[in-house]
Amino acid sequence: MTDLLEQLSYLHFYLFGPYPNGDLGGLSLNIIMAMLAIGISFFFGVLLGYSRLSCRLYIKYPCILFVETVRSTPLIMIIFWSYFFLPYLLGGSATIFWSAVVSLCVYAAAYQAEIVRAGIIAVPKGQLEAALSTGMSRYQSMRYIVLPQAFKMMMPTFVSFFVSLFKDTSVCFIIGVIELTQAGIIVSQRQPDKMYAAYISMGIGFWLVCFTMSNLAKMLEKRIGIYDLESYRPEACRDEFMLLPRDKKTGEGMEETVACNPGDPK
Repeated sequence: MTDLLEQLSYLHFYLFGPYPNGDLGGLSLNIIMAMLAIGISFFFGVLLGYSRLSCRLYIKYPCILFVETVRSTPLIMIIFWSYFFLPYLLGGSATIFWSAVVSLCVYAAAYQAEIVRAGIIAVPKGQLEAALSTGMSRYQSMRYIVLPQAFKMMMPTFVSFFVSLFKDTSVCFIIGVIELTQAGIIVSQRQPDKMYAAYISMGIGFWLVCFTMSNLAKMLEKRIGIYDLESYRPEACRDEFMLLPRDKKTGEGMEETVACNPGDPK
């Protein structure tokens, strides 16, 4: 515990890296990279996901090829390709920060494409037909009827993916980005006898941000009308899904069961 408290002396380095005497780093850089990646890749993810629904093979298959290739490739490999080949393609040098952001954008676009495709498919076909029957154009029907419903259903998945992408930014330390993971490694190298405290501090930083974003996501979902039973009523049980459900007549199961909400009927 003493070693962990001593890590507070490195709090500025964990949060901002060598800034202002150097480039911005630490936990703030993880957040910036995640926000840039999710924002830039959103447009490409929507375009790819929507294009995958096309019956025109010359549109559909290139999108499928890109999405499946990226999703089948480890993020660390995409980061390496971006770091080594991006300067070659641009005919110049690229900073490690933008190499990391580009690789995260490519990675995020492929996964967001699948989220968008699933969200659009989840909207009943009758919604589009009803919109067209009122005289709306296909563009108006998609913009005002289908996509708002689809994005409302996509919201929880988008937020979950953003939390996951934020954690994935830790992989960028492999090319020298001084984000939170690299900051923790530097601190542990300065004080090898306090390595465990440095790694625990690093984990606490990631946990605090992810926990905060998860709770903000729940508030957002509740505000826009997306309710999740387990998120807002964690005491409620769904015994009908259990392999050994409670006997409705006697109220007893074959094995000991967890008590449900006192307000639920026996």
